[in-house]
Order: sequence, then structure tokens, then C-alpha cells
Amino acid sequence: TAFPLTPFAAGKPDEAAFLRLLRRLTDAKVDSLGVLGSTGSYAYLTRAQRRRIAGLAVEHAESIPVMICIGAVGTDEVLSLAEDAQQAGAAALLLPPLGYQALNEDEV
Repeated sequence: TAFPLTPFAAGKPDEAAFLRLLRRLTDAKVDSLGVLGSTGSYAYLTRAQRRRIAGLAVEHAESIPVMICIGAVGTDEVLSLAEDAQQAGAAALLLPPLGYQALNEDEV
């Protein structure tokens, strides 16, 4: 599985750069893609941004299966992200353990 970065420009995901990364990986014929994991900066994206990146990944992956990370602090958010990933066409979901990302004071 290849885990592309989610590039940023001006504080938001750079979709054009993300698509260039996906193109390189699809051209290399990777077995699968894992998006929005720790290399995909999932902890720093809004739900809408995550939904957009997930959709772009599935749309441009050609026949390559896409695993989408649904990591979040709360159960309700995880379930919402799982629904978003399913609607995007995810072949699999990735749910990292809660302690994987450092919590801020409000989350503790």
C-alpha cells in the first residue's frame, strides 16, 4: 500500500499537487492506496477537506483499491467519517488507535 502525503498550500490541501502524487502512484501500479492517514495529515483537516481528498483519491485511483483513514477523537466523528468514506467508495477503512495523535488540552 502506498500512503501519499496530503500537500498543503496557503494553509489548505493542495488538490493539484495531491493529484500529481496520485498519478505517479497509479502510473507505478501500486497494489493499493492509503489516504488521510498520518502521512495524509488527517488530524489537521476538517471533515469537508477529508471528504474532498477521499473523493479525489477514489475518483483518480483507477482500479486501485483505496483505504481511507477515519481516525478522530470522538466515536460520533469516527462514524460520520466512516459514512463519508463509504460514500466516496473506499475499499477499506483505517482506524488508528486514539492515542496515536497527541491530544490538545481541550480534548483531554
